[in-house]
Amino acid sequence: MSGFPVRVALLFALFAVTPVALGALVWIGLGQQSNDVDAEAIELARRYLQTLDAQRASAVERLCFDNLAIDALLESQRAGTDVDLDFQRLFGAAMRGSGLQVLWIVDSNTGQMLARGHPWDVFGDEGAALLRQTRQALSRPVLLNLGSEQALVRACMIERTGASITVVGGHHLDEIRGLAPEQIVYSQEANARRLVLDELLDAEGNRAGVLFWRPRIDPRPPPLALWLGAIAALAVGLGFALGNYIRRGLLDSLDELTRAANRVGAGDLETTVDDRGSRAFRATTTAFNRMTHELRVARRELRQTERVAAWQEIAKRLAHELKNPLSPIRLSIETLRRARARSVPDFDDLFEESTVTVLQEVDRLQEIVDQFARFARLPDPKLRSADLVGVVSQAMSLYAETDVLTALELPETPIEARVDPEQITQVLHNLVQNAVGAAKEAHPTGGARVAVEIRVRGDRAVISVDDNGKGIPPEQISQIFEPYFTTKETGTGLGLAISQRIVGEHGGHIEVESTPGRTKFSVVLPRLV
Repeated sequence: MSGFPVRVALLFALFAVTPVALGALVWIGLGQQSNDVDAEAIELARRYLQTLDAQRASAVERLCFDNLAIDALLESQRAGTDVDLDFQRLFGAAMRGSGLQVLWIVDSNTGQMLARGHPWDVFGDEGAALLRQTRQALSRPVLLNLGSEQALVRACMIERTGASITVVGGHHLDEIRGLAPEQIVYSQEANARRLVLDELLDAEGNRAGVLFWRPRIDPRPPPLALWLGAIAALAVGLGFALGNYIRRGLLDSLDELTRAANRVGAGDLETTVDDRGSRAFRATTTAFNRMTHELRVARRELRQTERVAAWQEIAKRLAHELKNPLSPIRLSIETLRRARARSVPDFDDLFEESTVTVLQEVDRLQEIVDQFARFARLPDPKLRSADLVGVVSQAMSLYAETDVLTALELPETPIEARVDPEQITQVLHNLVQNAVGAAKEAHPTGGARVAVEIRVRGDRAVISVDDNGKGIPPEQISQIFEPYFTTKETGTGLGLAISQRIVGEHGGHIEVESTPGRTKFSVVLPRLV
């Protein structure tokens, strides 16, 4: 192991040692400071907390069993009538007189909030929520979570002839800490090194928090504090340095490999990655370059094999296509020779008819040869980044005045791909012309329709040409891309073969869906992402 991995390992080791040393120093410093805890102050704080709890218990008990307003509420519940009393003022005075800071009066049966002593509303009218937190703990203190604040409360319940009221009263947790707010600290988690003053329980008896004593720390900056600050600054600096080094050494290499892989996926097998220097993935980049080289060699060999096989098949089909017009030409010439040898009286008419036939078949031969020449001379695509939406839009502008209803659906955002725009335009013309012909043949009196659409499918772009022609028989779908296969009387059968070859050299393929009354050709090409 050498180079980048060694440097990363050393940096990680250094970065790991620094926090350990920092933690040890902090532990030693806190341990020394804990020795200076004022035992008398801690005992005073514990007594203070016990006194407040006893005050809460006593105040709530008196409100339950010795308060005229509570009696009036119980009587109104039993009789089902309203009492014309200012309970807010009555219970507010009772709360302040008992030394409490929060006070709720709740219907124990329905959870309805009957009255409050404090002027602000934490739980709103949801007395049921308050009952759930206090119903199971009527004989001990309970920690209530009041939104962003907490309160320690006591509760009691009084019942008379079917009426029941729950009284909940207590103190704000911040006010409880008022004796020594810097030293009495509330936490939801216990710690063995903290001096616990009181464990706070919820309604089910589970620990909901802890009040612990935090020792005083000398505000003067001792040498230890300066040392800890320097080590902390060093740790932060090392963290930034390590993160930046990893980002440059790893992420940049990964980004370059990702971009190269995307280019290869788009069909650019000439892509290579620089594997010189101390890159993080030197072995990976070397393997990547070797892979692209082998892919280029394999593609050349495959193309050569495909060319030989294709030319053999094309030679057979071309010979068959050339025989068809040669037969009437030969027959016409033989007819003329026999007629001339016999001095047929209507030789001029026969000559006219035969020469027209010969010329027609010669034109047919010329068309076959021209199409074959185009197929044979099809150049390699000149790939470049292009917007397929613009390519399709420009190609379809030629069909704006056609008598076939042509629907064009294009997205508003560009779709970038590495293509040869001229060759993709040629493919689109072949497919649209075939679609127009099929639609007109199926609807000679009107109603022919062709729809062109482009959309995104994952990392691919799909150009669809949809027509309402008669459709392609299922047994012919596997043959339509073969050279010289055609169902038309005047076709050469090379249009779809040329289109498939172009799309294949772009790293894509053509999909065909056909049912009676509908045919859809979809050109699927890799797009740049």
